[in-house]
Amino acid sequence: MTYRCMNCGLFVYDEPSGNQTINLEPGTTVEDIPDSYRCPVCAAPKSYLQTASDAAMPPKRADDGGRPVERDLIYYRRRAREQLTRLCGVYPVCDGDPSHLCTGQRYGAPIGLGGAGQAKTFEANYRALQQYRLKMRVIKAHHEPEMSISIFGKELTAPVMGAALSGVKNNMNDAIPEEEFYWGLLKGAQTFGTIGMVGNTPSSPEDLGVTTVGKNKGWGIPFFKPQSQDRLIKLFQLAEKLDVIAIGVDLEGAGSTSWVTPEKRVYRKSEDELQELVDCTKKPVIFKGIMSTDDAVKVVDSGASACYVSNHGGRVLDGGQGVAEVLPDIAEEISGTIPILADGTVRTGFDVLKIRALGADVALIGRPLAQVCIGGGYAAVKLYFEYVKDDLRRAMVMTGCDTLKDANMSILDKLGYL
Repeated sequence: MTYRCMNCGLFVYDEPSGNQTINLEPGTTVEDIPDSYRCPVCAAPKSYLQTASDAAMPPKRADDGGRPVERDLIYYRRRAREQLTRLCGVYPVCDGDPSHLCTGQRYGAPIGLGGAGQAKTFEANYRALQQYRLKMRVIKAHHEPEMSISIFGKELTAPVMGAALSGVKNNMNDAIPEEEFYWGLLKGAQTFGTIGMVGNTPSSPEDLGVTTVGKNKGWGIPFFKPQSQDRLIKLFQLAEKLDVIAIGVDLEGAGSTSWVTPEKRVYRKSEDELQELVDCTKKPVIFKGIMSTDDAVKVVDSGASACYVSNHGGRVLDGGQGVAEVLPDIAEEISGTIPILADGTVRTGFDVLKIRALGADVALIGRPLAQVCIGGGYAAVKLYFEYVKDDLRRAMVMTGCDTLKDANMSILDKLGYL
């Protein structure tokens, strides 16, 4: 008998051969499986198991000698699920739910794609954004929404970019080489018509991200952990030499659990140190990890070119605020001074419109891009951006927004709870 997990779509078998994901005795029925059973890929309970005939088996991939299959987002997400087995279920809703594989205390082990501690900040990001509902307004002369936006001297197809991602070896089962991961993020964003960001990780050369941007003829934004000031200035100088679009520092990286060796440590940065970093380059500088109006004002005062509202996907501080909780106040405080970027469980074009309405100029997508990049490289990343753009267009049409300037708090309704 063959069984399929209806949550993640993967098959489990009762034969002793083949690609088993669970060991079942021949002739085992669903009733015989212990109630404590959890899918080894996505952790779905036993109730998600259903019997499946051989005819229901998915076709082999074309490159494995089978008939061709459509390489859509479902296909790429499925491949990612296989490569992230026992780490990330690539769930239909990526929300930090306590039952998901990525959440829960790690007791010093790598947190993978989950959040710090009990992942409550990851969960708070999702809940904070979902407390806002979009108001539908359809009686209005029709205009095709204008979605393009200019930032850092570049014209973007839509107000969405890729968040700074890295750490395949430490956090993603070492599924693909780090440089291949960076390339997929950068090239996928560029071919769509936006900008990708890449980080740096202690398991690879510290300059791998920025040199990969250089190989992409500078199209991309390297982000660096808040390392020693001397090291950061050297990395900034390399980034400028490679003619990158902008340079970022994720200040919240001071809470990283990976950068803890004597050779690779991270630190908080003072206002004077921020100013020194801005002054050491002619390139636009972005400071990330801003979750308060006080810090946002300091970013503006430093001379930075953008303020990035983020809590690192809930990966550095547990029990913290969600991005959508603090974004409106930050936007009110510094709006019109420098561009505001924001992430925080942005998954769809509907989420992008909410982030815009809450005060950000550009929304950024993290985990979903990491998943599809592992599953299909730059083609999958480009496809994900196209999916987001389609939803953004629909969201703008359905809320009466002809331009991005129409996306403000008036199109949102806030629930009375989180």
